[in-house]
Amino acid sequence: MTFKNITSLLLLALALNACAAPKSADDAVQRWYPNQDYLQALETEALEAEAGSGSAEAKLHLAIRFVNGDRITLDYDKGLEIFKRLSEDGDARAQYMLGTAYFQGAGVELSSEKGIEWYKKSAEGEYDVGQYWYAFMLSRGRGVPEIDWETALPWYRKAADQGHATAQFALGEIYESCKAGLDRDFDKAAYWYRRANGPQKNLPGQYNLRRLIDLGLADWENGDPGVPPKFLVSMDDASFPACAPGAKDPLLE
Repeated sequence: MTFKNITSLLLLALALNACAAPKSADDAVQRWYPNQDYLQALETEALEAEAGSGSAEAKLHLAIRFVNGDRITLDYDKGLEIFKRLSEDGDARAQYMLGTAYFQGAGVELSSEKGIEWYKKSAEGEYDVGQYWYAFMLSRGRGVPEIDWETALPWYRKAADQGHATAQFALGEIYESCKAGLDRDFDKAAYWYRRANGPQKNLPGQYNLRRLIDLGLADWENGDPGVPPKFLVSMDDASFPACAPGAKDPLLE
């Protein structure tokens, strides 16, 4: 995995934050990147001056330019060094990016253990992207001795509550598929698919919600995809394999 791969992920993180807002896309940009448009428009010399003045956001943008060779000489080492300094200073955005570098072995020695450590710090810093990816890695057993749904579920919920569409979609799937030992609950699945299908218009969430509606497992509501179905397939919980024994949803209530 080259540094180019992480570069695309880092830029994607910046772009997708508009879809991961506490209230709206504008809220997310304002919270995490309040000067994004201004800093992106700066020529590199002016951006370096902003970074030199102590602006963490400017430093973050400068680091991304270094790893992309965007209006500056490509220099992975300088970009990563900025991410490290910001991370050590407690910047949750940089901590997420540094964690991604370790998970991908991009510019640093591959280490899922170090990656999960930085994702955890980012999550604890309330960064919704960090919260989602920390939960995701825990639920896949990446960077930890074994799959840890007990720790992952609350972080999925924290990210979802901030408006992170992918975390909302993940919770819908968790309830629909009774993952993590939770009881299957189509009403809760539909609730989280609807949250994911808010201003951000999460397409997988739209699809899964419509499927539940068409199968008669969720009622159509105003704002749902399409129109109320005229014909429904009649299905209920008994039509699905039983869930594995486990918690009765102690973590997501």
